[in-house]
Amino acid sequence: MKMPLFGLPSLLALSLLLLPPGGGSAMAAEEAFVIGPEDVLDIQVWDNKDLNQVTFVRPDGKISLPLVGEIQAAGKTVQGLTADLVAAYGKTVKEPAVTVIVRDIKSRPVYFIGGFGRPGPLQLTRELNMLQALGIVGGVAAGADAEKGFVLRGDKRLPLDFDKLLKKGDLSQNPRLEPGDTVVVPIAEVVYIQGEVRAPGTVKYTTELTVVKAITLTGGLTQMAAAGRVDLVRTEGEKRVRIRIDLDKMLRAPEENPDMRLRPDDIIFVPQRLF
Repeated sequence: MKMPLFGLPSLLALSLLLLPPGGGSAMAAEEAFVIGPEDVLDIQVWDNKDLNQVTFVRPDGKISLPLVGEIQAAGKTVQGLTADLVAAYGKTVKEPAVTVIVRDIKSRPVYFIGGFGRPGPLQLTRELNMLQALGIVGGVAAGADAEKGFVLRGDKRLPLDFDKLLKKGDLSQNPRLEPGDTVVVPIAEVVYIQGEVRAPGTVKYTTELTVVKAITLTGGLTQMAAAGRVDLVRTEGEKRVRIRIDLDKMLRAPEENPDMRLRPDDIIFVPQRLF
């Protein structure tokens, strides 16, 4: 059965129990993982059940345990923390056998903000590139300005064109993600098309978008459209302005009736014919 993405913590938990010292790739993954704040740990001291404890790593990087008190956990590998706990418990427990299990990884978030199918934090429980992560967060939403994405990494802003990545397979737009990254794709500005068009809804705004182009993008007019009485509703300052457009004349005599450029949030309403 295929292991789900979020199953890696269980792999980390099993690695110390199932593999001999120094053996296997899972053990290498366990040793490489560095514990961080908010990770949830299960500490087990064999033959001393009263000392077993499920605890989370505090923001200061420490955990509190019976007998040993506060121990620094953040910044250490599982193997390193295990060795520290063996030494700490060894002061009161004879030859303690300690197991550290990573129950839940919370210290490696990547934040997806804006026009994604499922925006929010994603924990990097394994190495992921952008394309793989998009499959988890539901891809780029239809209303997103996919060409203007970016990644915030520390004090750097890395531009990212999701259209090039998804439509053209441009792997230069497929970076490996790092804990703490914030991936942003802005919500695109739109124009609203309502009434007697074949696919009413929104059209992504561009500086070249006009009335005729916008209606063409919605599939064109229906047979019941009153093309001579199209209304454009636009915000001018604090007022809503209604502009009457004769689309028939625009289409039949464009030289005398030039097409009209649109603005973000314009609303085009195509009414139905009266007969």
